Amino acid sequence: MRKKKLSIKELGLEDCLRQIPHSPQKLCNALKNNNISDSEPPNRDKTGTNLLIDGIPSDTSLYAALQDLSERKKMRFFQPIPLVHYRECKLSQGQEWFVYFYVQNPDTGKLKRVRIKVNRIHPVSARRKAAKEMMTVVNQRLAMGWNPLLETKAPKAFSTIAEAMDSFLAVKSKEIEPTSMRSYRSYVKLFREWMTANNVSPDTPVSSIGKEVAMSVMDDIEGNMSAKSYNNYLTFFRNLFNWMKGKGYIMANPFDDIQKKAKRLTVKQRRTFTDEELSVLWTYLQGAGSSRLAMCMVCYACLVRPKEIVMLKCGDVDLAGNVIHIDAKVAKNDHESFRTIPEDLAMVFRSMNLSNPGDYLFSRSPARDFSPGPLKEDSREIARWWNDHVRPACGFGSDLQFYSLKDTGITDMLGEGVPINLVQQQADHSSVAMTAIYVGKQSQSDSRIRNVDIIKNDNSPRR
Repeated sequence: MRKKKLSIKELGLEDCLRQIPHSPQKLCNALKNNNISDSEPPNRDKTGTNLLIDGIPSDTSLYAALQDLSERKKMRFFQPIPLVHYRECKLSQGQEWFVYFYVQNPDTGKLKRVRIKVNRIHPVSARRKAAKEMMTVVNQRLAMGWNPLLETKAPKAFSTIAEAMDSFLAVKSKEIEPTSMRSYRSYVKLFREWMTANNVSPDTPVSSIGKEVAMSVMDDIEGNMSAKSYNNYLTFFRNLFNWMKGKGYIMANPFDDIQKKAKRLTVKQRRTFTDEELSVLWTYLQGAGSSRLAMCMVCYACLVRPKEIVMLKCGDVDLAGNVIHIDAKVAKNDHESFRTIPEDLAMVFRSMNLSNPGDYLFSRSPARDFSPGPLKEDSREIARWWNDHVRPACGFGSDLQFYSLKDTGITDMLGEGVPINLVQQQADHSSVAMTAIYVGKQSQSDSRIRNVDIIKNDNSPRR
């Protein structure tokens, strides 16, 4: 027997649709699983007009109606709740005429009354008409999230989240380097994608982005990223909303109370070069030009990062003092440092034209050979050159990257007995613990430890 198609009205759910206590989506799924019909006969008034129940045509099926409510609920995720966030506007007609309403005090969280006087409008009929028009407009704004108390503390609180993020990117594009700007745009793009996936309109007022939203964003990120990447995103979002706070978009940063994930110092997973592979590399670079050879040696022996390498100037190389100066503006950690130049690298530098101190040491040259010049190169070009030319020529796998030179340099220095504090200084690490990550385990005893006289006593076994 075919099941009877029941309407919303026949089921007596008009009031339920207006006050669904739980997620409409869950109720939709429950109804669907119980095979309730997804269509119903039309229900119209005496004029033939389709009746509306909570804004939904009454000839809509029960399942479709609940599905629509579910979607609309997501779109109203940030809309204020009457009696919780505000009370609608009313008119007081006494000795003093005024309209009044209640909004949530951003400092206390409690409702506070706001009054607007209308005494000066005459005659009384005009005053009453003006008051009613004012109440209509105020109630509409209250339903959309307007709060005059918030505006006094955050003047841009009702700018959209899209406007705030666009403004942030526009300002930062004038302050930071293109490489960092690419990361900023990537972080903002993820936030926009989260908004789209959760049906959050880009026109949502930025003041509506509270802690609940921040936690939801980070919860979604958590399942797809490592602890390090998670912390990087959290740091960016904190900085983004701190900027908004400083510019008057919001009163408090919703990401401030979210904790970072614990990071443990672990053994480096990037593969280092073997002695045989290094020998193959140096042989290849001897015929690749002095600039390319020097660039690889700066990474391997001076332990300079690729992003710092492309920002070095010829004037930063001091052959008399045998050091490379890393300016604080160049360094990743904003700390000035000096890297010792080994004699083998000094000989390569002497074969290069370093006469113009203002030229970039490894520039974007017409020959694409990283020779000194006035144009700054992009650090990504080093990786492209390595992948397109070095790896195929030397037979290296994808596990040997340009940055592996720095890892190998640190490991080799420690293996040669260079004190760890000197290696830390050369690598510009924040702590000895970071440098110690590169210390490998030895299967054989070390004579330097074996011969240490630990028991300083005449009765020790060695005496």
